[in-house]
Amino acid sequence: MSLRLAIIDDHPLVTGGLTAALATAEGMEVVAHGGSIAEARELLGRDDLDVVLLDVRLQDGNGIQALAERGDRERPAVLVISSFETSQYVAAAARFGAAGFLVKTVPLQKLVDGIRTVASGGSVFTREQLQKGFVTLSPRERQIVRLTMDGLGNKEIAAELGASPKTIEGHLTAIFDRFGIKGGRIELSMRAAQEGWLDIEPRDDRAARGAAV
Repeated sequence: MSLRLAIIDDHPLVTGGLTAALATAEGMEVVAHGGSIAEARELLGRDDLDVVLLDVRLQDGNGIQALAERGDRERPAVLVISSFETSQYVAAAARFGAAGFLVKTVPLQKLVDGIRTVASGGSVFTREQLQKGFVTLSPRERQIVRLTMDGLGNKEIAAELGASPKTIEGHLTAIFDRFGIKGGRIELSMRAAQEGWLDIEPRDDRAARGAAV
């Protein structure tokens, strides 16, 4: 029997190209497509699929967000494919149940081999990928990092969040220490943006948003 695949990507050219390419592989059939978070949630919960190819950056959010919300479900197997091998994306994919992370530029044969591996219960994460750490922030820390990235100072952040400037300074100092940030607010903002610290927010974090300082 052919492996039944779904592609979640919001670029029609990518979806069409992948579908056409995988049609040349023996024993594979792309049977479903999606391009939004809602469609990702639906496809990730289907019982009639073997493998879902999941893009990260969708038109209305982050695909790994939908994977995080799926919980402990193991099927269909998920192979994340992205143009961005950001450390946070790779770590989040592994943390939230994907079986591998590939960049979209991989040769077709490597993609096909990866699909077959994850369909049979295996993993295609490399050792280096599995060593990438997932950046976890509390709901309050996420708010502070987001406002820092927006260019607000401690007093402005404090006013925005109803806290004291000293409390904001304490949170930032703790973040700097935890992640080895030596360059202060600029380095924090650059790393958070480049590594996608705020792009993936598990459901529990969202529910807890607005918790007291």
